[in-house]
Amino acid sequence: MNIGRLASALHIICASFVLWIVPAQYVFFIDLVAFPVSLFLTLRDIIKKYQCPSSPRENAPTRDSVAESAQTTARVDGSRAGVRQRTKEGNIQETVPLDKPESVGKSAKRLPAGKTMLLFVKVALFAMVIDFVYRPLLAPAEDLFVFRPGYVSHDSAKLHIRYTDGGNLEMRYRKINANGFEFADNMPWESAGEFGPPTNQTDYTTTTTLQNLQPATRYLVELHSRLPTLHAQTALLGSVEFKTAPPPHTPTRLRFGTGSCIKPNFPYRPSKTPDIYGFSSMLDHSDSLDMIMFMGDFVYADVPLYFGPTTEDYRRLYRQVYAAQSSRRLLRKVPMLHVYDDHEIKNNWHKQDQPPMGNAMTAYNEYNGLPNPPSDVPNTAYYNFTYGNIAFYAWDTRRYRTHWETPDNHEASTMLGLKQKQHFIQWLHDVNHTAAVKFVVSSVPVTTGWSNFDSSQDTWRGYPTERAEILNLTQHIPNLFFLSGDRHEMAAVELPSGNIEFSTSPISQFTFPLVGKFKKDLGGERTLHYRRQGHVKYGILDVDTEPAIPRITYSLYTTDVHQGKRPAWVYEARGAIWR
Repeated sequence: MNIGRLASALHIICASFVLWIVPAQYVFFIDLVAFPVSLFLTLRDIIKKYQCPSSPRENAPTRDSVAESAQTTARVDGSRAGVRQRTKEGNIQETVPLDKPESVGKSAKRLPAGKTMLLFVKVALFAMVIDFVYRPLLAPAEDLFVFRPGYVSHDSAKLHIRYTDGGNLEMRYRKINANGFEFADNMPWESAGEFGPPTNQTDYTTTTTLQNLQPATRYLVELHSRLPTLHAQTALLGSVEFKTAPPPHTPTRLRFGTGSCIKPNFPYRPSKTPDIYGFSSMLDHSDSLDMIMFMGDFVYADVPLYFGPTTEDYRRLYRQVYAAQSSRRLLRKVPMLHVYDDHEIKNNWHKQDQPPMGNAMTAYNEYNGLPNPPSDVPNTAYYNFTYGNIAFYAWDTRRYRTHWETPDNHEASTMLGLKQKQHFIQWLHDVNHTAAVKFVVSSVPVTTGWSNFDSSQDTWRGYPTERAEILNLTQHIPNLFFLSGDRHEMAAVELPSGNIEFSTSPISQFTFPLVGKFKKDLGGERTLHYRRQGHVKYGILDVDTEPAIPRITYSLYTTDVHQGKRPAWVYEARGAIWR
């Protein structure tokens, strides 16, 4: 294989890999080299073919043309020597060899079809790669408008806003329904008052809270802007809907989505407005969802290319996600809560507060952190909250982790850090007999089933001492479940403690081709279900705490099965008496 063919094949393979298989950075770098080499060599071949369109064999005279030329006779002129021949009649005639006509053996110049088609394919592929990789720079969505509900408690709701046009803002709200009672459409609006517009110091984002709401009530909220005109005209910017939680410690029903890992427009489709295909699928179930728990990798700061460590570099990535049409439609209807993971900073982050952690967390807080439930501990990203008598604890598995455990550092190795771990242990004591069902949210899996080199360092498998300490506590907590993401695969596992973990990802990202990375039934675990395939995978949990023994049902959805309309797998967990 010559260099041109090798470069062409390498470019086509690498570009296809980045666009539709795994958007790996090193593959993108290989393509950056392969494409210009293949382009140059293909253009050179096309130019040579165009200048010399026929081969030497095509230009050579045929046997018939030679014979015809040999028999051609012409008059003898003084400038050309002839050959004299005597005819049978005795007359002498002179034959003159003629030059070959210029038109013989030559054809019209035209571009070689195969090479030209290959050129267009290669240029189109590279253009798609550039669009996919550099879209945050090419379309930074600087005028993006966002209005969505964040954490909604029984008596308040956080509203996340991004608005760039200036002018004071006003929120108005009214009840839609409560306990099956529908309120009239002409019910008067209540005003939450005016407040100033967000500034560029926070990338034009702000989070405000509606207070004094009624429990278990659906609200419609409108955001208005008083445009800076002479008449102070009011303009409707957007509206959202949400339902407040039931009163604390009340038996209830909850339906919520869970998953992690999204990358806009992957797998790639040429589009003016890139979308998030997993969010589009979740929209089919949005009318029945009370919330979505997103478990990290909301943005990919380093996939397929790390743009830089500044706050603006990270902000662009959040704007790209929120600019997607499916994001706007889904998050207008369903509150989304967040934990962050490594790709909000850099892959496999374990350097605590070292740069660029500060800038990355500034952008995270502006877009996802501040709309979360408030933490009991100031200036931390871990938090806990309740929905009726269902309790949640969301870990921060990045900021406090040390280097993964080795035989030399097993006593000092930690993922949670001492302060967070003590806070979590206290939470376990508090909710043990006050919450019917408990969920612990981890950005990385607790199961040891993912056992390759990367997983052995980055997941809880890399911190076995602290993991064992936690599971020794949770084995005594009835109806406690772990929720996680990160691995771009799905696994439901009964852990050695008897607790069940549902690890679900990606909502909209690559999955590992051909070979999965999960090993079943390791270290006292029991694998309930495992699925590798699917660029779109997410879970929906139905929790019913009204019976004495709670019912917990997990449903896996993937667009590879039933187009995501119906579950691909359902598991009904065995509840236990908890009082």
